[in-house]
Amino acid sequence: MPILFYTPLQPPCRLCGPGFEHRQAAGAGDLTHCPKCGQEVRRGGIQTVNSPKLSAPLSVSRARQAGFTVLKRTPGGEYERQ
Repeated sequence: MPILFYTPLQPPCRLCGPGFEHRQAAGAGDLTHCPKCGQEVRRGGIQTVNSPKLSAPLSVSRARQAGFTVLKRTPGGEYERQ
């Protein structure tokens, strides 16, 4: 389900501020009124999501160099240092 950004037609609103995010189904129509205050709203621009890309595969040695404690699960369900 995409998250859409809506802005009030007469900003700023005390309840929604400069705008709000609303999750709705892809086939659903746009909102015409704010669910909090009832003021008329319009759909804002599309917001992009940035996700980091890994430059190299993760490894135990790199995790240790970064200062992390590496644990390994034993058959008994316990964890021990690697």
